[in-house]
Amino acid sequence: MRRLKTAATYRVSSVDKIPSDVEVSVRLCNYTDVYYNEHVHPGLDLMEATATPDEIRRFGLQVGDVVITKDSESWSDIAKPALVVQTTDDFVCGYHLAIIRPHKGVLSGRYLLRILQSSAINAQFQRAATGVTRYGLPKSAIGEAWIPLPPLAEQHVIADFLDAKTRKIDALSNRVSAGVSVLREYRAALITAAVTGQIDVRGVVP
Repeated sequence: MRRLKTAATYRVSSVDKIPSDVEVSVRLCNYTDVYYNEHVHPGLDLMEATATPDEIRRFGLQVGDVVITKDSESWSDIAKPALVVQTTDDFVCGYHLAIIRPHKGVLSGRYLLRILQSSAINAQFQRAATGVTRYGLPKSAIGEAWIPLPPLAEQHVIADFLDAKTRKIDALSNRVSAGVSVLREYRAALITAAVTGQIDVRGVVP
């Protein structure tokens, strides 16, 4: 176990959504992009915004970065992670988010994504968050978190295993969701048909 700050750098974004004529046009990775996606990239339906050249340099996203939600209205939504899998020069991290950039040769971004998804690790961030109606994660708490840090080769094995398993689970979930959607449509159609006399329900045993 090691402190995260020994295996990665981290910074909190200050890039807001307010456009400025004197700034550079960028594609902004926002809170909802991270919250609803396990992987983020410029191909998502991103907000068009602006940033200064210095902000682009400091908060531009690189492949292998992990972006986490730093602020939230719900304590349980603190530090939800997403992995940057593709990037461009204008792909920038937005406000209410923090960028964690693994040290090359020490920590894999794919592995970091998975350990931050672990409730055992994530609980550290939730406990560190402060607030009453809105919660915020102090920057220092990011680096102070303890993470399991096996050798890089083992990190890749763990990430490969979880990538394969989660793909199968996601595919099954999608099939189940599609089936539920069809059943709901059938249910609605059945109710409509019965109450409008399109089918004869007399003598039918439920």
